Amino acid sequence: MPKVMGILNVTPDSFFSGSRIQDADSLAARVEQICREGAHAIDIGACSTRPGAQPVSSDLEKERLAWALPVVREVNQGRCLISVDTFRPEIAEWCIREFGADMINDVSGGSEKMYRMVAETGVLYVLTAADSIPDGTDVISAELSFFRSRLGMLGDCGVQVAEQVILDPGFCFGKTLDGNWMLLSEMDSLRTLELPVLVGVSRKSMAWKLLDITPDDCLPATIAMNMAALERGAEWIRVHDVKEGVETVRIFEKLQYIS
Repeated sequence: MPKVMGILNVTPDSFFSGSRIQDADSLAARVEQICREGAHAIDIGACSTRPGAQPVSSDLEKERLAWALPVVREVNQGRCLISVDTFRPEIAEWCIREFGADMINDVSGGSEKMYRMVAETGVLYVLTAADSIPDGTDVISAELSFFRSRLGMLGDCGVQVAEQVILDPGFCFGKTLDGNWMLLSEMDSLRTLELPVLVGVSRKSMAWKLLDITPDDCLPATIAMNMAALERGAEWIRVHDVKEGVETVRIFEKLQYIS
């Protein structure tokens, strides 16, 4: 059954204002909501990676996680995997060793230092195709080339690829609007890599730019995109709206059972 990852941002500037959390009470309530609504993982981010954002310092990212992760762990009580959305190997390792993080969601595409840390700790690792893909390029071919190269590097660094790695096509990272839609349309080509795929399209610009709306108005479009992704082989969907994500998965599963 496909899994749902709930987004938890302890940042003041994430692109969807409804996901921003700044105090412990709101954080605890959000963690409880994510768990209650049926998520399999909580993805906590302390450094916004929205387009155009300047990454905060390592110290500030660590400071935000230092107050947030104990709350997440206490409220979660092992119900969901805890994922940390970071591209910094030193932050990732600290979260794993100090707070028991289960997964690292790295939107940067990774580095040798990150890969060796993943090998040493044995955590799940989300590998994102974040390279810029110029307009007119065959998006799927570029994605497959990127993933094959990085998977080779991960294996060389000692990562147990088949057990630890999840692929993220990187929607809205380095791709044109048409490139994102082509990627979603042909995403089932990634099945040839024989690894689980995580799709993060929740309230993203590929929807609100196409429809001339705002992220606040993007829930129906998100549901439609997630269903399309599930039909094309996604095994994880990363969402702001967990209840709706879980319901989308349940409907998808019902359709698979009938067929």
